Amino acid sequence: MFMSRLFPLLIVGLLILSNLLVQGMGYLGLGFRTPETELWKGPLMPGKQLPLPDASGARVVTGDKSEPVPEKPKEKPREEVKLPPAPETPPPAPTPAPAPEPPPAPLAQPPVSGGKFVVQIGSFALNMGVESLLEQLRKAGFTPRIEQVQDRVNLNNVQAGPFETLEGAKVAEAKLKAGGMTVQVEESWEGYIISLSKFLLLGHATDELERVKGMGIAPLRIVKVNTDLAVRKVLLGPYETKERAQKVSAQVAGLGIAVPVLKTWPLSSALP
Repeated sequence: MFMSRLFPLLIVGLLILSNLLVQGMGYLGLGFRTPETELWKGPLMPGKQLPLPDASGARVVTGDKSEPVPEKPKEKPREEVKLPPAPETPPPAPTPAPAPEPPPAPLAQPPVSGGKFVVQIGSFALNMGVESLLEQLRKAGFTPRIEQVQDRVNLNNVQAGPFETLEGAKVAEAKLKAGGMTVQVEESWEGYIISLSKFLLLGHATDELERVKGMGIAPLRIVKVNTDLAVRKVLLGPYETKERAQKVSAQVAGLGIAVPVLKTWPLSSALP
């Protein structure tokens, strides 16, 4: 009787003990150790390489069936595609420079023939400006001519004096000769004077006056005097009639070169 009761208890106790043993072994991993998965319990060994399981024989499990994992095909290296070089763009054609404007048509000039009227464009006692005026007239279609004549012109005369006495004039004369000037005392209605230099341009006369003043000469002055001088006159013509000469004069005035003057030919200062 007693043994019949004890036997089930033993069975239960064995089951409990076996369950505890299984759980303990699972906890410690003793039931699943393999040479590949066994943990290293010795000292630390940096760089130790452990063998890994070979995955080449792995299989894909789908439900009850398993299939081997297909190997991923190796990608072929991409071949570098060389594109053909782009065609060179030709440089843009240079923009052609604008054509120069044609020169203005020359003014119609009446034919020159034997006549008694001329158009005087300028009068020059010096050579300055003559060639420039001739060039402008030629570009406008005219045929200018130059006549050289003796004409009365105004000059700027630098004088020392007037001195009240001859002695005072002689003292100034001696100083001027010592400075390299060839002068002499002249007597006038004002007293005694010494004529130094004559200049067509007032600026040149002023410079001469300042130079002589530096020699200690006084008094000094600039006087306008008339004298005959070789003058170059720029002319157009001669023309047969006064009306034709006036037409040419108006054309020259329209160019803005100068205000011409009508004269008779041979040259004179007045028209008949």
